[in-house]
Amino acid sequence: MQPPNCGHCLRPAQTSRIAKELLEQCRPINLIGGRGQGRARLLDDLMGIDPDIFWLHADLKEHRYRFAGLLETLWDQTGLIGYPPPTLGGLVDKLTAGNRPVCLLLHHFDAILDNPDPNLDAGFDAAFLEALNALKNRGVSLLCVTRRAYDPYGMLTRSGERRGSTLVLEPEALAPLSRAEIRAELDRCLPGLDANDLDLLAASLLRHRHPLSFLGYVRRRLRDGDVAAWPFDERLSHWEDKYRVRYGGLTTADAVAPRHRISSWYRALFGCIKPLLTGPIKQLRRRLAGKD
Repeated sequence: MQPPNCGHCLRPAQTSRIAKELLEQCRPINLIGGRGQGRARLLDDLMGIDPDIFWLHADLKEHRYRFAGLLETLWDQTGLIGYPPPTLGGLVDKLTAGNRPVCLLLHHFDAILDNPDPNLDAGFDAAFLEALNALKNRGVSLLCVTRRAYDPYGMLTRSGERRGSTLVLEPEALAPLSRAEIRAELDRCLPGLDANDLDLLAASLLRHRHPLSFLGYVRRRLRDGDVAAWPFDERLSHWEDKYRVRYGGLTTADAVAPRHRISSWYRALFGCIKPLLTGPIKQLRRRLAGKD
């Protein structure tokens, strides 16, 4: 394989190495990184490396309630005619019929793990993970993105049973962005700023908890002409404060998520113990009614 062209990549060195390991070694990778660090960007950069590769991408957060929707999304990216196969294995059969390399990229993979949500599609079970594990034997590369290492996760069935998996993924932490990588990205996306302003923004991104998210925020503010009459350093400080207030604190989604998770765990747990309690409760009611 020729060295990948990664001039467009946010993390060119890491992206190039991952691409070679995926395509030459079929290394099953667990890409680990937090929100706003550029996980989705790395997937986009991979898909821009070589158009002759079947780069199939899906976000499991969007498809966790409909397994068929995942297969439809992947099928649409192949360009093949007809209807999508009903199983992941059937999809792989279609793709491996030719000699074109195939790589499956699954973002937010942890959306289907440790998740007792009763609405989670039944297709996302231990058998699905085992089918992913078999991809390497078919010559198909796999990369799954999670916020923390895959190993501690389990898979909860609707009955509340926790199952392990035979899925083997090799951890690959998202590398911290270097100043040179940030500056190269700014040169690509904000060529209108002068060198001093670019240096100020690069320094801000280098210390930011969510550099890619904040960069997107700054680009929108620049596009909208927000406080355009201010000196750039004051504008940047203003945007840092506004971003911190809007995204840095506890959001509504953050507040609702723990309550939803606790509620889901309660429903799953009660579903397990309800059959055990039914008999004793009936006996207690009979005694209180004087029938026993």
